[in-house]
Amino acid sequence: MIKSFFYILLVSLCCVYGEGQKISQINVQGNNRIEDQTILSYLPVKVGDTVDVEILDQCLKTLFDTGYFHDVKVHREGATIVIVVEENPVINKIAYEGNDKIKDADFKKELQLRPREVLSYAKIQAAQQRILEIYRRLGRFSAKVNPKIIRLPENRVDLVFEIEEGQTTFIRKINFIGNKSFKGTRLEKVLQSKVWHWYRFFVNDDLYDPDRFLNDQQEIKKFYNNHGHPDVRLISSIAELSPDKTAYFLTFTIDEGRKYEFGDVKINSEIKSVDIEKLKECIVIEKGEEFNGSLIDKTIKILTDALGVMGYAFINIEPDIIKNAETGVADIVFDIKEGPRVYIEHIDIKGNDRTRDYVIRREVRIHEGDAYNSKKIKDAEQALKDLGYFKEVHVQPEEGSAIDKARLNVELEEQRTGELNVGVGYSTLDGPFTQLGVRERNFRGTAQTLHANAMLSKRSMGIDAGIIEPAFLDRELVGSATVSATQSKYTRSHKHNALGTNFGLGYNLSEMWWQNLEYNIRSEKETGFNDRASEIIRKQSHNALLSEIGQTIHFGKLDSRANPTKGFDLSYQTSFAGVGGTIKYLQHVWRAAGYHPLFTEEVVLKVMGETGVMQKMGKTIRVVDSFTMGYNNFRGFDFQGVGPRDKKSGDALNGTRMWRAVVELKFPSGLPDDWKINASIFNEFGCLWQPGEKNKDTLDDKKMRASAGMGILWTSPFGPIGISYSIPYRHQKYDEQRRLQLQFSNIF
Repeated sequence: MIKSFFYILLVSLCCVYGEGQKISQINVQGNNRIEDQTILSYLPVKVGDTVDVEILDQCLKTLFDTGYFHDVKVHREGATIVIVVEENPVINKIAYEGNDKIKDADFKKELQLRPREVLSYAKIQAAQQRILEIYRRLGRFSAKVNPKIIRLPENRVDLVFEIEEGQTTFIRKINFIGNKSFKGTRLEKVLQSKVWHWYRFFVNDDLYDPDRFLNDQQEIKKFYNNHGHPDVRLISSIAELSPDKTAYFLTFTIDEGRKYEFGDVKINSEIKSVDIEKLKECIVIEKGEEFNGSLIDKTIKILTDALGVMGYAFINIEPDIIKNAETGVADIVFDIKEGPRVYIEHIDIKGNDRTRDYVIRREVRIHEGDAYNSKKIKDAEQALKDLGYFKEVHVQPEEGSAIDKARLNVELEEQRTGELNVGVGYSTLDGPFTQLGVRERNFRGTAQTLHANAMLSKRSMGIDAGIIEPAFLDRELVGSATVSATQSKYTRSHKHNALGTNFGLGYNLSEMWWQNLEYNIRSEKETGFNDRASEIIRKQSHNALLSEIGQTIHFGKLDSRANPTKGFDLSYQTSFAGVGGTIKYLQHVWRAAGYHPLFTEEVVLKVMGETGVMQKMGKTIRVVDSFTMGYNNFRGFDFQGVGPRDKKSGDALNGTRMWRAVVELKFPSGLPDDWKINASIFNEFGCLWQPGEKNKDTLDDKKMRASAGMGILWTSPFGPIGISYSIPYRHQKYDEQRRLQLQFSNIF
């Protein structure tokens, strides 16, 4: 800075005389790599211009700002401007020393510096800060980076970053001050940041992350707002680094405010034609229940949807929360107001280098010419995120060409959608097994899913490949097709071979109704019979062709399909084999399941029941087509361990009538939450009877079987591990038991 000051002073002194004189020549000196014309193109002055001190000063600043020069001098000699430059060196090589935790290749991806680029001190500082930021993401806040320049001939340099990685900085303690209604252990579960424990070596949420810490603050407010405390204030949130930079201590100071419950809920409307009585059905808030901000948001969403169906596109719904601090009651008034009449002029999609425009537009349920609807815009952003094709999704409106028009900008950043899964595992049924899977979720940018899998175990092996089309025939239909080949040891005395294909079509009938249609065609053969094989199964061992149509219809509402904790699901499934082929039967299965949290959200009661019937459409119903019961669908018993059995061979003959019921209570194991171990206790009941074909040596009855036990599910870093132990306390002598069951699989 001092050097630059003297240059400017020198220029000023040289230019005191001759002010206003036209420049006849610009002379560039000292440049080796950069052409004169390139340098002249950056200057705010050209031959023939009249210059003053300010213009010469601007020349100096402009050339420094290019980043090409280590030093620049500008002065005037009569009618000539003389520019003397010292070029920045060129990077010959970039090296990193002392980095054990991060590979050189990772730095290359993150840093903007590259060999053969012009080096500037600004770039060095930016790279230094970026390296420190990378280490901070790993929790190494004591890391040090020292850039070192090694000069080479021809104005080239080697750039070496000498790194001291330092120790990992974990979160040692999380403190809460002012929390009276909830214990600190309960509030810690809300946070994304976690306290370090020795067993948490496969996760990194116990490392301090400033972004995560900011999100934690919002999660605390949201938690209190959804649990009766709308006036909660976070007085302070402090992240303290220990003097030795090896630990972080997080402290949240909370003012909980008064606890409220819901009072009266009303709807007011500025639009006279709105039927308020009809809209009252949309309110999901009940008087007397604990205040919950999410229920207010949910009611606004339902009201907006209902008004949209009624044809009211230009509305705003604002909740007016009237709190009585003395009684602890909060009345809610939903004010429906007419919003500005704005229409979508244009939708601009950017960043989808691979994904086709039409894939994105069908998720954006608002089109050019439609009325502006903030809810639909928010839903469009969420729908695009749910696709899983993009790292970042931003759907933002902006002003259009007129006051009543708006443009919608959809900005995307794509991510990889291909997956290669290699799995190994063990189960008490299949023994050791391995599987290989390949899946592409956005084939050629069309949103189609292509998949192929292969599996090999002691009991079975098979391969399959298929495609899923989420918008079949450009409609809201999910179409699928799969081909497969399998060989499984269906009973202890023979193997079942199958080669076939499946076609499916699914669609939503409404928010709570879903239906799926299927067609299966499969060539089957029974092989590998031993001397003890059942005569009934032997007679059914000829080559067969299955041609089957079926449907499943669901009615229900679950908070999660993968791991439900609340809600219900009812289904009816029917299959008809006999659309050609040699196999003929009609199958019906009715199923009902309900989930309800008890005491806390983590303790969930599950009640499930199902029953099924198969009817003959030909001479018999094969064993392989009949219902089975045991192992995964009846714990405490072996695979095909319940139901009719051949007295001589011991082979299971399965059945054409069945019912089953399960009562299960899932709850935390009591071990640290970070271990992700849940437990359950269960009681199962059921019966399977009436085989498709029987003889005098068939064992069969309608007596109920029952078992009780407990299970543990560990979501381990190696994959899910499930263990259950159950005792059949009602069974028949010929039933086959398996009390201990183990299932482990891993994908890497």
